[in-house]
Amino acid sequence: MSGSLKNLIAANEALKTEISQRVSDLEHTRSIARISEENPNPVLRISSAGEILYANKPSHILLAYWHAEDGGCLPEDWCASVAESLRAKKTEERELRCAGRWFSLTLQPVVDSDYVNIYGRDITERKEAEDQIVNYDDLTGLPNRALFQDRLNQVLNLAQRSGKLAAVHLVDLDHFKEVNETMGREAGDQLLQGISGRLLECVRTSDTVARLGGDEFGIIQVEPADTDGVSVMAQKLLKCLKDPFEIDGRKVYSGASIGITVFPDDAKDSEDVLRNADLALHNGKGDDRGSYRFYVAQMNEEIQRRRSIEDDMRESLENGDFVLYYQPKLNINSNRITGMEALVRWNHPENGFMSPADFIPVAERSKLIIPLGEWVLQEACSYNKGLLDAGLDPVKVAVNLSPVQFRSEGIVNSVKSILDETGLDPNLLELEITESLAMQNADMSIELCGALADHGVSLSIDDFGTGYSSLSYLKKFPVQRIKIDKSFVDDINSDESSGVIARAVTTLGHAFDMEITAEGVETEDQFCCLRAMDCDEIQGYYFSRPLPASELEAFLRIFEDTWGLKLRQERRQGSSDRRNVTRLRSTI
Repeated sequence: MSGSLKNLIAANEALKTEISQRVSDLEHTRSIARISEENPNPVLRISSAGEILYANKPSHILLAYWHAEDGGCLPEDWCASVAESLRAKKTEERELRCAGRWFSLTLQPVVDSDYVNIYGRDITERKEAEDQIVNYDDLTGLPNRALFQDRLNQVLNLAQRSGKLAAVHLVDLDHFKEVNETMGREAGDQLLQGISGRLLECVRTSDTVARLGGDEFGIIQVEPADTDGVSVMAQKLLKCLKDPFEIDGRKVYSGASIGITVFPDDAKDSEDVLRNADLALHNGKGDDRGSYRFYVAQMNEEIQRRRSIEDDMRESLENGDFVLYYQPKLNINSNRITGMEALVRWNHPENGFMSPADFIPVAERSKLIIPLGEWVLQEACSYNKGLLDAGLDPVKVAVNLSPVQFRSEGIVNSVKSILDETGLDPNLLELEITESLAMQNADMSIELCGALADHGVSLSIDDFGTGYSSLSYLKKFPVQRIKIDKSFVDDINSDESSGVIARAVTTLGHAFDMEITAEGVETEDQFCCLRAMDCDEIQGYYFSRPLPASELEAFLRIFEDTWGLKLRQERRQGSSDRRNVTRLRSTI
């Protein structure tokens, strides 16, 4: 047999073998196809080169996304995944979102072959459920902070490209904590749900309302016409939250404060947007609750100043740079010093004495007012006990409680502990709260004041007449003293309404069996007018400026040994107190 014939026979056999293999492969493919076509999910076979050897009908949604067809090739990144799966002989899992659906695609190498089968599974419902968990608040159903930030980035990018405005309103509830504390967490949750509903009613469908955490909400206002349109939105939000909510048969009020930033003018990225809105929010809350405030660039300088003061305050609390001054109070009827108010002063190591108006608001915002307030209370009680031990007549020391300190957990136990530690008689401590603080959640304030009074501590309401006290509530407070605000004392002789208010406060207080103290008394005319109104006590520069602890003891001794005795003698003889108090003021 010639060599050519042998080669021809061999080629023929090889051809038969190849045809047989192809027939076998075709039958295998048809078998898979019959099974795959019955499968409602995508099934594909891909060669090592990324060629699409087979795709069932449900796979066409994927082919359309890939811009491919039967016999074509997958995109480059998917070809690489197929090649890697074959090389490693390892099943790979990938997820793909197309045409509004999510698919999980399993790349499974076929043993002893150079192709991969891809089995798809529609996981849209699972992904949407996961998205709901990850991106939405469980309680309110609103977008959470993560989704809010994602949408904010999209709106910010759009605003930068189009040049059109957008705004973020950061909404913080004013009294939510008090609702939680007095009515319970379930009531607080109901309030948050009610607030969410009202906020949604105030916005358009293109806007976003999100719960950012706790009692803070964020609103993205898309394409307002101008800043006036932003203001209108803020006013609308405040108005919708002003009306009471019905919770467990009770009316619950919860106003809000809003900080606003407009972009792309104010910020270039989402972090700056939120930071600026937060600056505006806290700047507004510090001045007046229930209002809205726009971010302005100067707030950055202000926040840096506050942070510097806060850092210095922390260090000064450790180093003992704070001191107390005491302003004596004169009882007009007995001509005795029966009280003194403790006033904190900060001797800054670099700047000297700083005005309380500069550091007290910073202490309030940062909660440093709590350790500072405890130090003031400890120091004042200890000093007053020292005066008693030195043989001086007992006087009450008055200490102001800030709103943050008054509402802080454990304030009653803290006061009791300090009294026990210093040994001061509770009757010689007077705690002052402002009228506006007393009326914020009046029921809670009455309860706290009652708990303090149970320990023998006296209570007074400061700045009286500047707020909106309800007489029905005022008579429920276990308060022994009302202080007429300095603003009414200043004009008591020149402004008829100030005189009427001062007289009304005095009459009201006496009707409730309370003593009346006028603060900020600076002139003889003011003193005489207050005495004519039967005011009980005066405090101010007319009688004495605030004195450092080192001078107060001497002042008390001189007054009691000389002028106090003389004043009382002359009072019994009918002499003029005006002349004697003036003389006293000029010599002590």
